[in-house]
Amino acid sequence: MRFLLAWTIFVLFSVPACCEVEPKPAVLKIGFGQTDITPAVGEIITGAGHYRSIGIEDLLFAKTLVAQSGGRTIAIVGVDLIKIRYDLAEAAIALACERTGIEHDAVMICPSHNHSSPFIPMGGPHNKKYLETLPELIARSIEKAHNSLEPARMLIGRSLVYEGHHNRRVISKADGLVLNTWMKKLDSLEQTPQVLGTEGPIDPELWVARFDALDGRVLGVLVNFTCHPNHRLRKNLKTWSADFPGVIAEHITKAFGKQTVTVFTQGCSGNISPSGNQTVNWKEKSSVFGRAAVVAARRATPVKGPIIIDSIRRDIQVPRRDPKDQRPEAVTRLGWRSSPGGAAPRIHKVPVNAARIGPLGIATNPGELFVEWGLSIKKRSPFPHTIVSELTNEWIGYEPTARAFQHEGYESLAGVNFVTLEGIQKLVDTSVELLQELWKRDRQEDLR
Repeated sequence: MRFLLAWTIFVLFSVPACCEVEPKPAVLKIGFGQTDITPAVGEIITGAGHYRSIGIEDLLFAKTLVAQSGGRTIAIVGVDLIKIRYDLAEAAIALACERTGIEHDAVMICPSHNHSSPFIPMGGPHNKKYLETLPELIARSIEKAHNSLEPARMLIGRSLVYEGHHNRRVISKADGLVLNTWMKKLDSLEQTPQVLGTEGPIDPELWVARFDALDGRVLGVLVNFTCHPNHRLRKNLKTWSADFPGVIAEHITKAFGKQTVTVFTQGCSGNISPSGNQTVNWKEKSSVFGRAAVVAARRATPVKGPIIIDSIRRDIQVPRRDPKDQRPEAVTRLGWRSSPGGAAPRIHKVPVNAARIGPLGIATNPGELFVEWGLSIKKRSPFPHTIVSELTNEWIGYEPTARAFQHEGYESLAGVNFVTLEGIQKLVDTSVELLQELWKRDRQEDLR
């Protein structure tokens, strides 16, 4: 017995360092969950008319992707809403964190900016009872996703889509300023004898991160695309609908099975709209995006090696726009009597998130960011692949570029733009800084 004990001690202490047991690589676990957030018929639908809904064309959902690896967990929630208020987002996050243990700063609630969804005011009684239910419904979606976590594989794919969307700001030769493509002045050669093209680009990238169970089932996909979801005729179709993100989800489900959940996040679409928007055959026109998503998912490339999961959030102060800096002609030249929207909300702090799932960097912004800003974030990001999700965890109105402010137009008017150019630049720079921080700290951990 003494001999055996001595021999055991000798073996334990004589194993060379090179033979020490390596820690097992982190296992990627993925879960998807969804809850129905469709309001009752009769609630107020979003849009200028504040119409009451008269029916349901398709359901609205909160759909969540929870990703976990190496002791870190993130939750990305795609909601079929026009926007989310800070107080509603914080309430949903608090509930979800209490139930799942996910950290507060690792939850991103990402509206699709759906224009066929319930009106969400910055104050007042509109849809009050419905809005009181939203945090619970969103939290339940996160909880379902967390409870369904299982080992999974990640694949990533992209389609380049040039059809079905456009930069909606064109420059009038008459005064060198911008008109939006839906404005009737553009139909009159007398009022607008010539236009000098669009003010800026589009972003053709439609990204799909696909997650498969180890038995081959497609659990779900994360989709990111840059275009306003306002394909439908709101005045004649006063019904609830998920607009084109819902059509993308339908195509994905048809291609990969009913179990597949599509979590949609909106890119920087402040100045990007669907071509021929507000048409009766909107579903047919939206199919170009649905087909592109399926193509991207089918040709997605498997991600090799351990999948790093990480996230970071920073709440920052941004300067508020002074409506007095707007010249009166900025409104009257558009044929309007006053600026759209109401008084700008008091902005105390604004959340900015960043996350990563393997090689995919995810930056967020709380407003309707112009596409040029989104492209600049992608260019400056250290990740091989980057997407930007606007309107995340808060809503602060349109965020034009310096050039767009000079050209005026709808999106730069006080009442729909709340933040100064300096504040917008600060938000964009913060997104890039957070991406760089994630990239740096995770690479340092890899080298240890």
